[in-house]
Amino acid sequence: HNNSTLVGKMWDFFSCLKSTNKKHARRKSMNTCRIIIIAVLSVLFIMSLAGTGIMWFTDLYVEEIINQMTLREGSEVYYAWKKPPVKPLICIFVFNYTNVDEYTTKKHTKIKLKEVGPYCYRETLEKKNITFNDDGTITYGDTRKHEFEPEHSNGTQNDTLIVPNMALISLVSASRNLNFLSQLSLSLALKNGLKYSHAMIKVKAHEFFFGYDDKLIKVFTNLAKFLQQPLPFEKFGILAQRAASTDETTTVRTGTNDVDRIGIVTEINGLDRLDAWSDDECNRIDGSDGAFFPRHSINESATLYLFHKDMCRRVPFVYDKEVDFQDGVLGMRFRLAPNAYNTTGTCFCVESGCAPVGVFDVSPCAMGIPIMMSYPHFLRGDPSLSEPFEGLHPDPEKHEFYIDIQRLLGFTLGTVSRLQLNIQIHKAKNMALLKEFPDKLILPIVWLQVSAEKMPPDLFNIIYHATFTVRRMQIGLMWGFLVMTIILGYLIYRTSRKLESHKERTNIENKNDVTANEEMLPIKILRIS
Repeated sequence: HNNSTLVGKMWDFFSCLKSTNKKHARRKSMNTCRIIIIAVLSVLFIMSLAGTGIMWFTDLYVEEIINQMTLREGSEVYYAWKKPPVKPLICIFVFNYTNVDEYTTKKHTKIKLKEVGPYCYRETLEKKNITFNDDGTITYGDTRKHEFEPEHSNGTQNDTLIVPNMALISLVSASRNLNFLSQLSLSLALKNGLKYSHAMIKVKAHEFFFGYDDKLIKVFTNLAKFLQQPLPFEKFGILAQRAASTDETTTVRTGTNDVDRIGIVTEINGLDRLDAWSDDECNRIDGSDGAFFPRHSINESATLYLFHKDMCRRVPFVYDKEVDFQDGVLGMRFRLAPNAYNTTGTCFCVESGCAPVGVFDVSPCAMGIPIMMSYPHFLRGDPSLSEPFEGLHPDPEKHEFYIDIQRLLGFTLGTVSRLQLNIQIHKAKNMALLKEFPDKLILPIVWLQVSAEKMPPDLFNIIYHATFTVRRMQIGLMWGFLVMTIILGYLIYRTSRKLESHKERTNIENKNDVTANEEMLPIKILRIS
């Protein structure tokens, strides 16, 4: 009996030690689990904190979206750029000269103009001869086709128009630098032989737009060759050069090196500078090609620049207002700057002087042809421009030039381009031609409206998702990362507190266990003995 009691007491003693060891192991296991949980939560917290910083304080997310918009071969953006699904409508409003005989015989003191049209054509554009360059640019040419749109037009292509004789006016202007005998011979030939000495001509609408061929134009072409200024066309026509197949090339940035520079024009026909003007600043090739604009520059106080090849210059646009472009997609509307056609005191003035306020002399880049551009109906022009005429009615709502731009992407949503073509009379000293008209008189010819105000569904879907879906995802990620960071931070804090509390409790219990075991050991030994 005594032996069994002794064995039992020893068993109790070792069982107590075993129980204490199990308790210690369990506490240690719980501490290890908490440490692992804290480590995992810490990693997630750091990732979430980084995501919060990226979404709230950087443009990295947006930049990554924008990077998908660069011109890369095979991308949707590239194919939309190469063969634009948007087919602009070109409408031509013609100034018909209705009292030429009365004016030239001094019966009327002013020239009467009647705006006729519009004559509208749907334009299909396609880039050709595309070359990707090593410096992050792309070089291309383009082809354009035009189809008459009767439903948008007010008139037919067979309408007879009375318009300025551009060939004669250009020929006389080009003859100013010829010697006396050359001028006299040319004048006699035009008056007596060719019989094309009238300042106005009658021509069919379609021929006037896409080119009419006559003997006078051949004379002018030969004269241009003699003056070593060959013409880039064989026919005079408002859209003749636009519709012609030429070897002209344009080089723009693809955005691969700097996405904010996508669509910026860098070269024309392989040259990075023009030679039309007297100053490097005016000869500078820069500005958007019209498809993209630098998105970081798009704000209410910005001035954006479009490179206008027909004017051999970049033209400024200023912010006007925010507009609902299409189905809730908002655009920032930029209008052509009010002073865009004011060259006074600038390097755009030609040798003979600066053009009147409101017109821009493009003759230096039009083979010397005295073409001038302006707002339609001489909107914002000097009153002297309109004074010789009846029938001009400038209206900002009808005659402004504007571009609507998607702010996030810098992508052009739509545009309504409006400009007027004019020709200036320059009399030659020894030629009696054009004597009925004052020297330096600027004659309105036509004004054109090129509009692309609505996108086809496929292209609009890309813009719609870039506007709304991307923004919603961005907002979701911004707040999602922030909330996750707060929750993870709180969980780390709570778990750390529990771990500290458990460690303190474990230390106290361990001390109590040690004390109890130390107190129990002599008793057990005494009992055993």
